[in-house]
Amino acid sequence: MSARDQLNSYIGQIERRLRLGAAVRGAAILASAALAATVILVLLANVFAFASWSVVSARFVLVCALVYAVTFAVALPLLRLNRRRAAAAAEAAFPDFKQRLVTFAERDAEREPFIELLAADTLGLARSSAPKRLFTGRALLISSGFGLAALAVLVWLIVAAPGFVGYGAALLWRGTGAGLAPFYNIKVAPGDASVRRNTDELVTAQTIGFQPAQVHLFARFNSASKWNELPMLPQPGGSGFQFTFAGLPEGVEYFVKAGSLESRHYHLRVVDLPAIKQIRVTYNYPSWTGMKPLTDPHGGDLRAIEGTTANLEI
Repeated sequence: MSARDQLNSYIGQIERRLRLGAAVRGAAILASAALAATVILVLLANVFAFASWSVVSARFVLVCALVYAVTFAVALPLLRLNRRRAAAAAEAAFPDFKQRLVTFAERDAEREPFIELLAADTLGLARSSAPKRLFTGRALLISSGFGLAALAVLVWLIVAAPGFVGYGAALLWRGTGAGLAPFYNIKVAPGDASVRRNTDELVTAQTIGFQPAQVHLFARFNSASKWNELPMLPQPGGSGFQFTFAGLPEGVEYFVKAGSLESRHYHLRVVDLPAIKQIRVTYNYPSWTGMKPLTDPHGGDLRAIEGTTANLEI
């Protein structure tokens, strides 16, 4: 093998070593960026109690951060690395080359008559400048360990979902269809229901995962287009809140808001239920009394002699 071929092989080893280093560093940066972006975005989304819009926005920013990290930490360093840059990196690490390696890398393809002499002169220095020194095994272990640690923490947050940080991480990476129970929620009763017209209806709200100072109920009646904001009062002897619709004359749509968290919308449907308007009572007295049957068209409480039979018409 000629000196030129040996030096070409040496430059190839340098390029492969630099590509390995760039790939490992890029992967470590990507894993670290994914973990850092996830934690920061979860903290921001938590301020808004993981409202749907905040989760969607955080997921978009996370995708942008990952694309940015892949582009500038992995793709560009690998695409920019070539024979000329590999030789320049070796020159920077091993000053004894004194531009010989770069000169060879630039002029080898031109088949200059003195290229073999330059290769032979440079090859002696190359034997004492191992490519592994450009990216040592220690640096490889540190970068790999750092990246694997970041990846392990991220996977643990997504799978185990500990606390609100884990819940938010799972929400960002796995989506709302992963079967996650809401970390923050408002449990509203009675929810959707049918109520008798002109009767009172009590609405209660129980917050899960947080304890707000104030809770408001928003209501919009069927005949109105504007929402009414109504404060809910703390439940006596309880940790929830309540509001009473007094004498509901028509249907109403409502939802509960606590801080930045909103419940889903519910409907109270007003119906005219059957009601007793009149009770007709006929008293059949015992025969020994000699009394004739007596009819009361507006009966209520039944009062009669013992042994009397009462026929009710409702």
